[in-house]
Amino acid sequence: MIEVININATDCLSDYDCDNLRGKYLDGSHFNTIIDYDCDFLCEGKPVFKFRKKQFQEDLLRVAWDNCKNMAKVSRGRGAASGPIDPESTYWKKRDIYWSKKWSAMYMVKDRKTGEMKRSKMKVQNEVASNPIGFYGKTNGLGLDLPCRLSHYTRDNFEDYERGIPYFQKIAENYQKLMPDQFIQQLERANMNEFHIPGTPFSTITVNRNFRTAAHKDSGDFGGWACLSVLEENKYHGGLFVLPKFKVAIDIRHGDILVADVHQYHGNTELFETEEDKKYNDENIQTTFKDNLSIGVLGLNNRFSRLSFVSYLRENMIECQGLNKYVISLNDSKRREQWVGTEYKIFDAVDGSQLAYDCEACDKIVSYHNIRLTPRHLAKTGCFLSHLNLLRYIAKNKIDRALIVEDDALQINRMPEKLPTDCLTYLGGFIGNKKITSKEKIEINHKIGLNTLNEKYRMVCCLAYYIPKWEIAGELYKKLMALKQWRAIDISLPNLLEKTNYIYPAVYIEECGESQIMEKKVKFANEYYKQA
Repeated sequence: MIEVININATDCLSDYDCDNLRGKYLDGSHFNTIIDYDCDFLCEGKPVFKFRKKQFQEDLLRVAWDNCKNMAKVSRGRGAASGPIDPESTYWKKRDIYWSKKWSAMYMVKDRKTGEMKRSKMKVQNEVASNPIGFYGKTNGLGLDLPCRLSHYTRDNFEDYERGIPYFQKIAENYQKLMPDQFIQQLERANMNEFHIPGTPFSTITVNRNFRTAAHKDSGDFGGWACLSVLEENKYHGGLFVLPKFKVAIDIRHGDILVADVHQYHGNTELFETEEDKKYNDENIQTTFKDNLSIGVLGLNNRFSRLSFVSYLRENMIECQGLNKYVISLNDSKRREQWVGTEYKIFDAVDGSQLAYDCEACDKIVSYHNIRLTPRHLAKTGCFLSHLNLLRYIAKNKIDRALIVEDDALQINRMPEKLPTDCLTYLGGFIGNKKITSKEKIEINHKIGLNTLNEKYRMVCCLAYYIPKWEIAGELYKKLMALKQWRAIDISLPNLLEKTNYIYPAVYIEECGESQIMEKKVKFANEYYKQA
């Protein structure tokens, strides 16, 4: 049973009074109603939040806890949400504060060169366990000019992040059920580039541990809607999510989901143990965290743990120029369907079997392995023309950061955060001799990450490659058109470039299955390919 509550605007706290609460802790005086049941809450018919109890299976919650428990790292930059500065607290007693106002402070620091004490220039807030995972947009300030990127935690703990994705996807699934229109708008926006958590409309998730947030409004997020969920260890009370404007609090606990308008002022009540909680926690001692209590991070002195997850899409992610992903596929290819609805744009391949035997391209292309005008020869011609057409399309439309894959490409490794900006980079294939007729064994010394092809070997296969600038695509197209004779695209393409890179281990490998060029695919006995 879902209760629907619709209040009048006259029952709400004024904007002026809400503004005066900013940076202050909220308590029982700021709400009249506690919601601990399934509820849709509206004001003048417009949704404020939707709350549902127990929306996650216990096995998923256990896995989520194991993989996400360490995500809430310490931060001093949470603004008003961090709460008022208390000079008598453990953290601030250790520092010589020379300026303090509301939720920010500045203190004396030691000069690294002279050893003398000097005034710090940075305003900081209370130290709390709160950390973003997922992606950041472009950042300018403090002398920094940072591109769109993974958060520090995500970059350094990518495997934990990946294992947590099923939990984040379940949050998104609940969001879709509760707020379908908002979900679709946000998902469409998120899918404009690759800077979002797979299978979700979220770019970022802020993870908090035992963090009693003071009254604040979120900003910089798209649409104003965020999804909140909680994981718990041991027993506690409090931590109610309060919306003071509407005089309501939500008791969101382990396995619940809350979708709320976070552009409204909100915060949490104090987290505490009752006598019953203390007895339970004494009898069920868990040592998941071994915090250094002398640091004085707020909330970490408790014997219980409350992890809260705030999932949202950063507004400025739209400014991130993501990869423009293209997959080359025949209309009648069995593999085509698996790419429909993904972030890859399908580029129609040229069907070699439909080429006229007297076509100009058929006369121009040569092959070492098959007789001219056989089905295999025509298939190679079609493949060549497909890549040629896509290069022309990229150049004509001035498309930067183009990723080109064939429809039998299978991604097995994550894309590098940084890719070269000055040349073509292979993301898959196998390495062969410079001369295709050579039988000489190749000794390849890879390094993890970016490698450069040299005079001894080249990349075979064009199943996945990256072109950073449209001008490079244009140059390749012109050079290919200028050739008197064409060979297979993977033979022709590398020879045109002064420099070509490849990523090791490979991001993509060739998926087993039927081929339009070969009736039976050859298994590549190649160290690079196998290691991928």
